[in-house]
Amino acid sequence: ADLGHHWLYTPVADTGRNPRWPRFYETFGESPVLGAAMVAAVVRGVQESPDTAPYRVVASAKHFIGYSDPRSGHDRTPAAIPNQELHELFVPPFRAAVDAGVGIVEANSGEVNGVPVHASRRLLTTLLRDELGFRGVLNTDWDDVKRLANRHRVAENEKEAALLAVLAGNDLVLTAMDTAFCGHLVELVREG
Repeated sequence: ADLGHHWLYTPVADTGRNPRWPRFYETFGESPVLGAAMVAAVVRGVQESPDTAPYRVVASAKHFIGYSDPRSGHDRTPAAIPNQELHELFVPPFRAAVDAGVGIVEANSGEVNGVPVHASRRLLTTLLRDELGFRGVLNTDWDDVKRLANRHRVAENEKEAALLAVLAGNDLVLTAMDTAFCGHLVELVREG
């Protein structure tokens, strides 16, 4: 019988940089080299294991990118990360996940350098898709498209938030208890 599990929310590919961050324990530590090796091993183990064949499962590398170094130390809060540091410390585990064939990448719920990641075409399309070569499914975190309007205030309303998220490169939107995003997306398509 099929396992019924098709998608695992692992590995956490965040490099553990801020020990005040309450999810630090989920990381493979502060070394991007060790993190990259562990992330690649988890992706291969989840997606290529003969123990689960033929019941294939896809891994999800999360949370792209800079999630683990919020200035405040609190979860889902802004990070200020110079571009060189972003590439040296935070990119390597995600690059390893992509190189290992990860099927899903989940976006960071916060902001990096003042821009909510869910609305950042530079991070989600230019960096993840174009530079790292990711060809899988990019999903949002829980309710984060709505938060573009009601928390980050970069969208006037949830419909504009849906547009920003799609234009940034998100493929799959995780929402809580409603299908409003679907309606907004249909309207946006009809409006051209």
